[in-house]
Amino acid sequence: MGIKLLKIIDSDLTTKKYSAYFLLDNGKEKKVNFGQKGARDFIKINDKTSKFYIKNSAEREKVKNAYLKRHANEDWFKFLTPAALSRWISWNKNTLAGSIAHYKNKFKLN
Repeated sequence: MGIKLLKIIDSDLTTKKYSAYFLLDNGKEKKVNFGQKGARDFIKINDKTSKFYIKNSAEREKVKNAYLKRHANEDWFKFLTPAALSRWISWNKNTLAGSIAHYKNKFKLN
């Protein structure tokens, strides 16, 4: 059967940006909240409508690399953790859809 990523939506928590919902092998649903609400991320710094937008692509990459360096001690391959979701969703591709597609493919999620 395999684990399935059901959806990623805005979190209802005041401190978290997103909630990811998974269907586990045992048929149970798991919710993982991740991302700091109100903080910038790679998606936001690439979005021209965001207050966090950075016009220069080299500067955007510098910000991304600084995030990756700060969080390098985290296990980004335990894909059901907030750390992995932040890394592969918020700080991966320049769009949410692109990051979700990459994450699902990387971890072979249905």
